[in-house]
Amino acid sequence: MADAALLWRWANDAETRRRSFNPAPIPYADHLAWLEARLAGEATRLWIFSDEHGPVGQVRLDLADGVAEVSVAVAPERRGQGLGTAMLRQALGSVRAEWPGELRVLARVFADNLPSLRMFRRCGFHEIDTRRTSGTGVVVFEHAASAG
Repeated sequence: MADAALLWRWANDAETRRRSFNPAPIPYADHLAWLEARLAGEATRLWIFSDEHGPVGQVRLDLADGVAEVSVAVAPERRGQGLGTAMLRQALGSVRAEWPGELRVLARVFADNLPSLRMFRRCGFHEIDTRRTSGTGVVVFEHAASAG
């Protein structure tokens, strides 16, 4: 919970909200309640990554019924440096070690979010579906290790 304000700032960044499935700003009280529930449960893993310059972003996996959905956010001031790829690779290694076996790891990305599409592909995800959500294309990815 000590990182709640940082995570809230990242979540409410204008570009992050634009790329989110719910683009509405998140009230701080709602964020605190959501974060507390996630951290108290067994189905969420949240990593905050830092380097010598400070925090760079977060990766979250939410597990339900043998499927983990991944979410990645890079600090607004650190975008475009390839940090999302490095963070995601580390998080995938950790989650595979903790939850071995038949865990499917999925991600949903807007079809016009080219940096995220490239990041997931570089990390071993492959496209399994494309759908429309509110008139916008959404690509559904599955991590290659999920299929094997």
